[in-house]
Amino acid sequence: MYLINGQLHDEYTLDLALEQLHLDLPHRLAEALDTSTVLGAAATFARRLQIADPALPLDPEQRQALIEFCQPDALRRKLERELGEQPGSLRRIDYRQSRFERWSPLGLVVHITPGNAPLLAFCAVIESLLAGNVNWLRPSSSDQGLTARLLHALTQCDTTGRIAGHVAVTPTTTAQIGQLCQWANGVSAWGGEAALQAIRQQLPPGCRWIDWGHRISFIYLTPTAVSPQALDAVADEVCRLDQQACSSPQWLLVDSDDESTLHSIGKGLAEAFERRSRHWPALSPSIQEASEITTRMAMARLAYSFAGIRGQVWQASDWRIIWSHDSQLAPSPLFRSLLLKPLPRRQLADALLPWRNVLQSAGLICTEHDMAELARTLIAAGVTRITPVQTIHEGYEGEPHDGVYALQRLSRRVSVSLPATTLAARATLDPVPKPPDVAGLPIMSKDAFVARPIHPAARLYFRSGGSSGIPALSGFSYRDFDRQMRATADGLFAAGLDPERDRVMNLFFSGGLYGGFFSFSKVLELLGATHLPMGAPADDDYREIAQLIVDRRVNVLVGMPSTLHRLFLSEQTRLRDYGGIEKVFLGGEHPGEQSRVLMRECGVRLIRSAVYGSVDAGPLGHACPATDDGVFHLMSDIQHLEIVDFDADRAVTGNETGRLVFTSLGREGQDVRRYDVGDSGRWIAGVCECGLPTPRFELLQRHGRLVRIGTDFICLTQLAEHLQSEFQLILDHAPNGLERMRVLCPRQADDVRHRLSGYPTLAVLIQTSLLSLEVETCGSERFTRNRHSGKTPLLIDNRRVRPCADQQGAEHEHAV
Repeated sequence: MYLINGQLHDEYTLDLALEQLHLDLPHRLAEALDTSTVLGAAATFARRLQIADPALPLDPEQRQALIEFCQPDALRRKLERELGEQPGSLRRIDYRQSRFERWSPLGLVVHITPGNAPLLAFCAVIESLLAGNVNWLRPSSSDQGLTARLLHALTQCDTTGRIAGHVAVTPTTTAQIGQLCQWANGVSAWGGEAALQAIRQQLPPGCRWIDWGHRISFIYLTPTAVSPQALDAVADEVCRLDQQACSSPQWLLVDSDDESTLHSIGKGLAEAFERRSRHWPALSPSIQEASEITTRMAMARLAYSFAGIRGQVWQASDWRIIWSHDSQLAPSPLFRSLLLKPLPRRQLADALLPWRNVLQSAGLICTEHDMAELARTLIAAGVTRITPVQTIHEGYEGEPHDGVYALQRLSRRVSVSLPATTLAARATLDPVPKPPDVAGLPIMSKDAFVARPIHPAARLYFRSGGSSGIPALSGFSYRDFDRQMRATADGLFAAGLDPERDRVMNLFFSGGLYGGFFSFSKVLELLGATHLPMGAPADDDYREIAQLIVDRRVNVLVGMPSTLHRLFLSEQTRLRDYGGIEKVFLGGEHPGEQSRVLMRECGVRLIRSAVYGSVDAGPLGHACPATDDGVFHLMSDIQHLEIVDFDADRAVTGNETGRLVFTSLGREGQDVRRYDVGDSGRWIAGVCECGLPTPRFELLQRHGRLVRIGTDFICLTQLAEHLQSEFQLILDHAPNGLERMRVLCPRQADDVRHRLSGYPTLAVLIQTSLLSLEVETCGSERFTRNRHSGKTPLLIDNRRVRPCADQQGAEHEHAV
């Protein structure tokens, strides 16, 4: 059974197969196979295996093994462990340098697999697909079409149809291997030394040789750790696979040269084999294999009689222990034949030197006190894997195999070097990713987001103001957080932060589960920038901060607009004299014109709202030097953006204003799909002059029931509940640059202030001087009306007014 271009064939010729495969090969090599495609197909395949399929001749143990191997979480962890996070991203290896690297597919990989592991060929192709390769397989003579059927079933689970062009099972004889490998970029082969050497001689020049030869594993035991349970474990692992796997123990090496100790261990081990061997069905050797076993036992007995070597053979019909009291090592004849040897730890390096290239696993039986020393000693002697005896045949996700990561052997590391001034704002050279398929999903409101459960994968929590005014938590896995902070670092770099020379003071708020300070600390760490993590002061005293800025030659500040305004307002004389603050990067709202003037008077040349985001959805957009304030590049590697109509679930056209609806990509801690973050905006057409290919949008006003005031969100519903009266809010900046909230209401000013003091979030903003409050007593007839509709908006935001498509400025109606 063969598989060519997604179709199964009972009969085929290699010439015809190669003719068809070669025609399509350039296209397949040029078309990158997305990791998500492989993971999605593997997940569907694993689910289908839950139901027995007559077309896939698998026993229950094989079926379960494949189900576990194809779990997408396990494959993703393997990928990240071996190639790192985002291995296919062509990104700067250092933000200070214009040098980019990534892992790329090796190309065409030919797999030549053995006959003693029926599932190995399928698993090897899955691994190579994870690396993005095209894979042609020459199955073993004992395969009986199993691998072709499994791979065909996998291709049927691929909704994109692309995997079918990346796998083939070919009719290839031993003599035709050279013909099959003619266009190969790598050949991955399993077998003995002679077989591998014969294959290697047929490889084209420059083809990567990925060999998986026979390996020797053993058990190392210290006499103080001997127990019946330990010896039972040795017998179990020798019998479990009849020593047919590379991880099967062939030797039992003892940390002693005492003959009586070795004899005692051999006798106890024989008793363990008597107890345990019947629990494992024995594999019968061939005539030649049985002859080898008989010869080895006879030679051992002859050595006892004529060479003066102390030793003994313990045996039964289906197992044998051969003790020779010397340090001369040789491979076991297998089939439950264990060689017992004295080998004190000080002699390990010498005795194992001839075997160093073929050593694999060492099962360690020793006291806890000896474990670390013996592990180091065995590794120095050439062992690549150390494990408890009971798990010598098992592995863990991402574990190296034979001392290497398989995916690195199946990949190539590529680099791009550019002039320092070329694409200077780009952290990666990646294309804009394809949008996720979210069609048909409902738009998620703030209430719906808060109501959704946080996934068990979440390990990191930040506080988010709920729409009811009650604080809620947003959950992130550490993988979520790392990806989002890396995207933010890319964005801050694009906005103009220079990690080579900038000295940055972090003045975001910390504590109370707020994420700003913590997040920007991580961002600056990723950038490799000089960082002074100061934090915003709790007592409104900025003297120490100003002095540190001068003393430590800080030239960049990051923080909220209100904090930075208070700093420059209270310490303007010292900061003006210093004149060394060159850049201010802001989170949250834009500063008022008064703040900008004040900062410029103190020498600041660049004032930029660098990053736009929310606690719930994470970072969403970033600024760049070529765009105005309020215009952001979408962080496309972690977010997808739709701008939809205010009153209907339909995309806006052109530069119409609408609701910003975000979908977070690959979020593990919480589902964020089609989430209405409460902001409005519009698309900015055209290619940005900064060179970034990501789409741009202009952030306009809040819509709905939440509005950002100062450094927090105020819920208009909560505000109405406290006032119990009609009202209108006007937001702007006071003459001193502080944000100001003017409340127009029929109630008396003292009554309004008293009622609003019961709203804790608002009260804290006022008490900490982050917001000034003014109350004007008037009837609703004096409220400002929309000049187009005649309606009375609940909120008028004059903090940053610029012309927009409908020329309505910052007015927006909020339903309460």
